[in-house]
This record gives sequence, structure tokens and C-alpha cells, in this order.
Amino acid sequence: MARGDRYACSMAGVRLIVQFTAETEEIADQAIAAAVERCKAAQKEPGCVQFEVFRSAWRPEHYVLLEHWESPEALEVHAQGMSTNRPQPRPGIKRTREDYSYQVTSQS
Repeated sequence: MARGDRYACSMAGVRLIVQFTAETEEIADQAIAAAVERCKAAQKEPGCVQFEVFRSAWRPEHYVLLEHWESPEALEVHAQGMSTNRPQPRPGIKRTREDYSYQVTSQS
């Protein structure tokens, strides 16, 4: 199933939002470039519905990673794989992670 089809079919599961604030726009540029490569790899993992990085149009030193996994189990498999290849902390960047389990209740 194509990633777009998976997203349309799977609107439940686990979402992670990781917010980043870099000290400068240049630090954010470098971090986002590295994040894009991790996103490409993660999107190929079983159970990954979404794994994308977005940047603020108003504050370019702010960006966010959005993850959507079909289930807590899929996220756990991803986390186990990441245990040997964790993203390294970057100087000049603060990070806040939020995890959500949810069910969509309506769509238009």
C-alpha cells in the first residue's frame, strides 16, 4: 500500500510531535537537512503513516517533527531500531516531545 493510501486508511494510532527551537536560523538549516534524511528512512518502516519535518514560516529557527504510527507496537519497533542509531543532541537546539494516542472522531 502506498504511503498516501496508508494515511487515508489509518487515522488512529500514535502521534508524536517533537518541537525544536534553534539558537539561529543557520543551526536550524543544518538540523532540518539531517532530519529530512531520517524522515526518508523512517517512512519506509512498517507501521509508519507519517514522519515529516515542518518549519515555521514566521520563525525560521522553529521547526517540528510529526510522526504518526499505526499502533503503539509499530512505534515500539521503530524505537527499538533507533536505540542503536539515535539522533545525536545538537548544540544550540532545544527539544520538546509530546506523545498522543488518539482516534479521529470526524472528517470533512
